[in-house]
Amino acid sequence: MQQAPAGQFAPDLPWRVAFHRSWRSMKGWVMVWLWALNGVYWLGLLFLPRPEAVWALVAYVAVAPLIVVMVRRQRGLTRLSGLIHLPWIPLALYLGLRLFTDLLGPALSSADGAAYVLWLQVLFWSTLACLAADAFDVVRWFAGERFVLGTPAAHAAGASKLAAQS
Repeated sequence: MQQAPAGQFAPDLPWRVAFHRSWRSMKGWVMVWLWALNGVYWLGLLFLPRPEAVWALVAYVAVAPLIVVMVRRQRGLTRLSGLIHLPWIPLALYLGLRLFTDLLGPALSSADGAAYVLWLQVLFWSTLACLAADAFDVVRWFAGERFVLGTPAAHAAGASKLAAQS
C-alpha cells in the first residue's frame, strides 16, 4: 500500500474502504446525532402522501448522490462534506414557511394532526441544527482543516478517532 500524507488515506485504498474507515472513526456523539437525524427523516414515511413529508423525503434522497460524489473525490469524509446537505436548505425554508407563516397557505397547527406537526417541528429544528453545524464545518475546511476523518491528522486535531485498519 502506498504511503499517504497524514491527512489522507493511502491513494490505492479503494474509496469505499476509505469511506467506511472515515465513517467509523467519527466521534460517538456525532454518530448518535447522525443516526437520530436519519431516523427523523425516515419517520416521514409514516406521513405520506402529505406534501411536507413528500418534500422531506425528496430532499433526504437528493443527498445520496452528493454523498457518493463527495466521498469519492475526497476519499473519505472531510469538513467539506457538509455541502452534501445543500438540498435541505430549500426544505428548511419551505418547512419554516409552512409552520410559522401563512405565505404558502394557512400555517400548520395541531388541527392538521398533532403527531404530524410535532414531527415537522422536530424535522425543521434538527435540519436547521444540522445545516448550522455543516456551515461551521465548511468554514473550517476553507480555513485549512482539510484532513479526512480517521486519518492521523484528523485524530491529532481531535476531529475523529484514528481509523481501524481492518
